[in-house]
Amino acid sequence: MKRLSLLFFAAILLINTSCKKENKDSSPAGLEGVWELRSITAMLSSTYPPGNGHIISFTNNKYEIRDNGQITRSGEFQIIEDLTAAESTCLNIAPGKYTSRIIYDNNISGTKAFLEISGNILTIVSGCFAIDAGSSSAYERH
Repeated sequence: MKRLSLLFFAAILLINTSCKKENKDSSPAGLEGVWELRSITAMLSSTYPPGNGHIISFTNNKYEIRDNGQITRSGEFQIIEDLTAAESTCLNIAPGKYTSRIIYDNNISGTKAFLEISGNILTIVSGCFAIDAGSSSAYERH
């Protein structure tokens, strides 16, 4: 259980993002709500069953991260348009994918994190996968 919590915490730290652009964009359609972690892919991959307690929720410009019912982090976020996902993650990303970047707590000095919503799945990617620093976290609408 400690390993799962540590991996979850590491993924959340990677999600802590940066931004040098000042132009704000609206949230992607469907972001608002409660999402539960289903998988993390990084140097190691892990999957999580429904009811695992790793939750991220978005309401207006506020976010909250919970681990087994306990709030571990909360604050404000913003979404901006950013077309540099392929460059930032060192992945081949199809044009038009991962064009939204999330910035937590106005932190402009962290790793860029990009998000994509497909149906009931929210995927957040960050870090450069080519140097073992990338991660992809998939959440399902709760």
